[in-house]
Amino acid sequence: MNISKAMLALLLALLLAGAAAQSDSLSDAAESALEEGYSTMQEALATYEAQYPDRALWQEAFRHGRRAQSLAPNSSEPLRFLAEAYSRANWYGPAWNAWLEYLDQGNLLDADATPLFTEIGSQQGYNYYRQGNLEQAIDVYRRVIDVVPFDLEAHTWMGRILIEIGRPEQAISYWQTVVDRNPRDNRAAYFLELARDQAQWGTEAVNAFREGVAFYEEGSMERARERFARATSLNGNYPEAWAWLGRVAFERFNYSDARTFYDRAAQLRPGNETYAYFFEESRRRLDSVEAPGSSSNEAGAVEENAGGGAGSHSPVTEPEDAEAQ
Repeated sequence: MNISKAMLALLLALLLAGAAAQSDSLSDAAESALEEGYSTMQEALATYEAQYPDRALWQEAFRHGRRAQSLAPNSSEPLRFLAEAYSRANWYGPAWNAWLEYLDQGNLLDADATPLFTEIGSQQGYNYYRQGNLEQAIDVYRRVIDVVPFDLEAHTWMGRILIEIGRPEQAISYWQTVVDRNPRDNRAAYFLELARDQAQWGTEAVNAFREGVAFYEEGSMERARERFARATSLNGNYPEAWAWLGRVAFERFNYSDARTFYDRAAQLRPGNETYAYFFEESRRRLDSVEAPGSSSNEAGAVEENAGGGAGSHSPVTEPEDAEAQ
């Protein structure tokens, strides 16, 4: 009898499916152990106000799960139970490893498992972060995103860590995702702007510039001037840093330096009306001061409508960071 290749493939698939179903089935002993495990887990949750893995009922639940696993090593059900039990007992390391093994076997997370998995991932990632193992933390949060793409906390931590280790270009997309899904998240909007600035002008230059803005807001003009100068030394093509350096000089009546700094900013960003205005105003005031018979203290206060003289940047301070606990 001739059998086509398609028919052979179909028969082979059916045989493999039957073998898989048989290997995944639980013996009566394994099923009994698993039932005892679930019963003990529910008892532990009802008994203890706070859950810890060293408590007696949790230890008993783990034993039942491991026994089921030893009796049915090819079944995913005992592993699924252990992942859940470790999670509910707040045993982060074993829980994370159990979930990964469960997923690597080709299993999917159900509605009950998904929040447990993301919570354990968040805790495991944060533990690595707190220990200073940032690359390991990134691996954890990346795996969470692979499995649960809508988990915003994992995106937030990825964006944060990538900024902290000097990779702002990679952080942008994570912060953009958070902003897209929650436009009212001011913290995410702040970090998205920071990541974009750092990617464009350099991390050290942007950090120095923002420190300068903070000092300016405090009224520490000399420290602000130093930070703006530092930013321009780190990146000579950073127009906003030159403009804020000009702003400090202008407000301190040093119109010669203000003209120089605003000129540099205007050259780097042609068409910026604010930079052009303050360059011309600095030159006008300098000419007026240098004119015969004029007073060197002619300057006076800066016009009310000249606010934002440094450019388009609106000084901001970092919102309070809500760390994952």
